[in-house]
Amino acid sequence: MARQCSVPSCRHQPSGFSTLCGTHKRTQRRHGHPEQSGVTVFELKPYRDRIAARRRKNPGNPTWTLLAARWEALTTHAAARLDESAMGVPGSAYERRAAEQLMTLRDAVPAVAVVDVALAMFAMAEHHPARFRSDRAFDLQLARRVRGLAEVNATSHWDAKEGRMKRTYRDVPPGVLVCMAKSLKLAFGVAGMRLAELDKKDAEGVLAERQELHTALKEMI
Repeated sequence: MARQCSVPSCRHQPSGFSTLCGTHKRTQRRHGHPEQSGVTVFELKPYRDRIAARRRKNPGNPTWTLLAARWEALTTHAAARLDESAMGVPGSAYERRAAEQLMTLRDAVPAVAVVDVALAMFAMAEHHPARFRSDRAFDLQLARRVRGLAEVNATSHWDAKEGRMKRTYRDVPPGVLVCMAKSLKLAFGVAGMRLAELDKKDAEGVLAERQELHTALKEMI
């Protein structure tokens, strides 16, 4: 009997010595799990909007200044890592390339955009944990979504099937994304989860208010 891809819904044969077919093998490399799909800009937008609304609601809260400072510290550390590499100090090639990606973001994207996208990804993971098939899948999506803010990482091509221009992003090895995600989680993870908790409380409050109104209407003579 011919072997099948280890993804339950797939009937294709595995590629080489892998337990996955070619398609799922590429998906695992690109997204961190053979069944993980990429998080799109439009999918993340509602969560970015919530972060922006929270920022407008609390403009003087020191959280925003502290998070911007964390981003600055992160890129300062990345710059130092690249200086060490230039002087011949040995180190991980993935970490060096991750530092290059962070410096590209620093030079091309406002700090507030990086902070908001990172926080939005944590909010999505908190509200819809099933959206991410594994911790590694989340890490790669976090890094890819933040990295996608820099126009230099994007290119466009004509999709004849859909009859429109489509944007694609130049890939980097998964190890680079893992290193980026580690830094982003260290800088923004705690704040992201806390803001997600606040969003949940707000949603629960709205639901309770609606239920109270519904009950009152039922009792109206």
